[in-house]
Amino acid sequence: MKFHFLKYPNGEKIVTSGEECNHLKFLISGEIRSELITQNEKMKITEKIQAPNVIAPEHLFGRDTYFPANLYAEGTVGIMQIEKSSVVQMLQEEPIFLINLLNILSRRSQKALESFTALSSNDLKERLAFWVLSLTQQKSSDIHIICKQKDLYAFFGVQRSVFLSTLDSLKESGIIDYTAKEIVILDRSRLKDLLLDSTDKEDF
Repeated sequence: MKFHFLKYPNGEKIVTSGEECNHLKFLISGEIRSELITQNEKMKITEKIQAPNVIAPEHLFGRDTYFPANLYAEGTVGIMQIEKSSVVQMLQEEPIFLINLLNILSRRSQKALESFTALSSNDLKERLAFWVLSLTQQKSSDIHIICKQKDLYAFFGVQRSVFLSTLDSLKESGIIDYTAKEIVILDRSRLKDLLLDSTDKEDF
């Protein structure tokens, strides 16, 4: 197996959005800043991801084999990467590796479906929570949603007054802070408490 160990200094770009994902990358030390930008560039979601972690494993195979976000080093970062051909070999020879990767891929695909079904909830707080948790990593921090408010309340299909009232309530609870163009998630773990009791919160 060919393992490559790479180091990145603070601020260096590790991955460019749209770059082909032909290696399985593991964040083994430090933390990275992920920057996800929508195609129309109306929305940007940034977050910090801490080691240990695996980077975009769901994009190694399938139709869309391109990294979805820009990744930057926050401080000195250590990355271990494995070529796709070696990953295939490990999947064939190592049952534990196979099961672990299948669990990761399955859970991430299920989160997307849960996020979609949650949009039918009448509780806007729950819908916001599902949406943010589904788009960010489980242990990420310093999450910023940079977007005009009118685009967000149009996306959720609610009136401006309802949307702002929900943001005010979350702000008073210390979960978020916000301005006209940005929402900052202060406590991602508390978003889980807003989910329905039937949801497996540990998966988020």
